[in-house]
Amino acid sequence: MYRVHYLAVLLGVWTLGGCATYSSSFGVIEHDLSARQYDAALQGIEKQAGSKTDRVLYLLNKGMVLRMKGDFAGSNRVLEAAKAEMARLYAVSVRENTLSFIVNDATVSYVGDDYEQVLVHLYMALNYLELGQPDKARVEALQVDIKLRELGENISDSKFTEDAFSRYLTGMIYEERGEWSDALIAYRKAYDAYRKYQSNYGLAMPTLLKHDLLRLAKRQGLSDELAQYKKEFGIEPPREDSRAPEQEGELVFVLNNGLAPIKREKAAALIDPASGVLVRIALPYYESRSNNVVAARISVAGKQITTELMEDIDAIARQSLDTRMAAITARSLARAAVKVTTQKALSRGGGNNENDAMVGLLGSLAMQVAAVATERADTRSWLTLPANIQLARLPLPPGSYTIKVELLDAGEQIVATREYPGVVISKAHKTYLIEHWVPAQLFTSRRKK
Repeated sequence: MYRVHYLAVLLGVWTLGGCATYSSSFGVIEHDLSARQYDAALQGIEKQAGSKTDRVLYLLNKGMVLRMKGDFAGSNRVLEAAKAEMARLYAVSVRENTLSFIVNDATVSYVGDDYEQVLVHLYMALNYLELGQPDKARVEALQVDIKLRELGENISDSKFTEDAFSRYLTGMIYEERGEWSDALIAYRKAYDAYRKYQSNYGLAMPTLLKHDLLRLAKRQGLSDELAQYKKEFGIEPPREDSRAPEQEGELVFVLNNGLAPIKREKAAALIDPASGVLVRIALPYYESRSNNVVAARISVAGKQITTELMEDIDAIARQSLDTRMAAITARSLARAAVKVTTQKALSRGGGNNENDAMVGLLGSLAMQVAAVATERADTRSWLTLPANIQLARLPLPPGSYTIKVELLDAGEQIVATREYPGVVISKAHKTYLIEHWVPAQLFTSRRKK
């Protein structure tokens, strides 16, 4: 009787493992995003609301699509709920860890990758800036600092111990508040972070940051630091305009370009040579979504400026997975070893009579089938993040403007054009204009490192 019950449990687990991977269920939502059909995309995301293990992802994706739609307040309410859920799950339960060891990594509640836990603060800060609430944006910027220190202390092998664009955005927030010393400190932290980015992700320090460091060092009368930056960057501080800077406002354009890479599964079914038992190893890998846009050109009041790459989320996601692959592979191999041992024990435990032998044989067969079916890679990630974030800053006299944005391909040909009429620039104030671009065809590719 015990063996019959055991077979029923195995068959139940087999059914559990036969489900499609998380990433494979996202295609319809991506199509809606590329068509700017945000309500339809939200309907698709709502279908994922019932999953307890994927609740963080449901909230992250819903929050991002709400901000794409322009509902910045609604986006922040949802992202705040995601932050609370991440905090609750940070100490993963013993039961879930045990289940992941027996079945697969995707059975554990998703708490968010290290970089995702930081970027939720970044996007909440951007929402507050678009809502004209820089004080609340400043609070989120301070939480980025806390989260980064937490990650550095608890994840010793993580290369994501700094988020350069979050540091840079913090500097801009301090600038608008007139907190010049704090702004310079934030830009220095961004400088240090981009030096790490160059090594870890191949992203060079943005020219924007170089000019900001020169400008703030000069403003604060730090001649030695100014001389250091001039020598290192090979550029001079920007000339003072005839109009006093405090009499101008500034347009800050942010391009959320494309969609982050998507995790797929690569798997192999192998015969254990010692036992003849069939086992399956399944591991995740990233595919990049192709994108025909490489930059944006902003035209306003006879001036033109082109965006600069500030954050390569595609590269960050890949590096994060690479850092964890040794542990992921070890868990997969350990599960395979346990399943082999269990199957061998079942095949030997048939007893002396024919019925027991048959039950033992069926148990071993069912275990093999279940072992193969349940070994799935964890392909979950925050799929509505952009592939990269770009930025342009343009000082403008106070007034109302029509902003023209041209999205450019690698040959500087125009892929799409956006116009934003009635954008108000106020004195000594930054006006944030943020565009999300999702191409119509999201082909994926295994990009080489």
